[in-house]
Amino acid sequence: MAGPHAPYTCGDEYLSSIIELSSELDIGIHIHLSESTSEVEESCRLFGMSPIRRMKKIGLFDRPTLAAHCVHLSDEDIRLLAENRVNVVNNPGSNLKLGNGFAPVEKLLKAGVNVALGTDGAASNNNLNMFEEINLAALVNKGISLDTTSVPAYTALQMATTGGARALGLEGQVGTISPGKKADLIILDMKKPHFYPRYNLVSSLAYSAQASDVSTVIVNGRILMEAGELTTIDLEKVMHNAERCVQALMGQ
Repeated sequence: MAGPHAPYTCGDEYLSSIIELSSELDIGIHIHLSESTSEVEESCRLFGMSPIRRMKKIGLFDRPTLAAHCVHLSDEDIRLLAENRVNVVNNPGSNLKLGNGFAPVEKLLKAGVNVALGTDGAASNNNLNMFEEINLAALVNKGISLDTTSVPAYTALQMATTGGARALGLEGQVGTISPGKKADLIILDMKKPHFYPRYNLVSSLAYSAQASDVSTVIVNGRILMEAGELTTIDLEKVMHNAERCVQALMGQ
């Protein structure tokens, strides 16, 4: 995908060139939209419209678009996202850490918008834990709406799997365990106290599972982690290099 950061860091001329590039290469566009109140307020002050409406006006949504965050949306914004088949990536952990609020996930889903789950970058969400994002997506929306049925466990799991595949335009290749699709799988060790009593598997995955429960990771048939051990990465070396780099960055 082409990846212009956001409307408040990219001018219309640059975004127009991105739209042309997207069309020329037949690729989608990934962009951050309406992440904070200040972003939306500045857009309304400078352009007389929200970031969502501005992107629609310049033609960005004419291309397959993946919009990260979409926290502060009006009803018109949601309608435009739905009508233009824009995929939204909800990043609840990042939005909480940065104090940006909560995306109206339930409204988006009811409007027919495909919503996926993401972590955002390490600077905005330190652990990049998808199971934590599933948990937050299922819990936060209930707290906002004061409705225990809002974004149920199964919906949160769908956002993390099929929703993500669809958002990336890869629903024909990944997202479900199906004949003909890539062998992208994880195996969890569920023989742990927090999974008992074993009553509802979907609820256990959304509300009880931890990233540390993942024992095996298979990507396109290649085993990258087995029995909790990484098979392609020298973890000690990675941690050492990471520490060395940050010390150099901080001038220590």
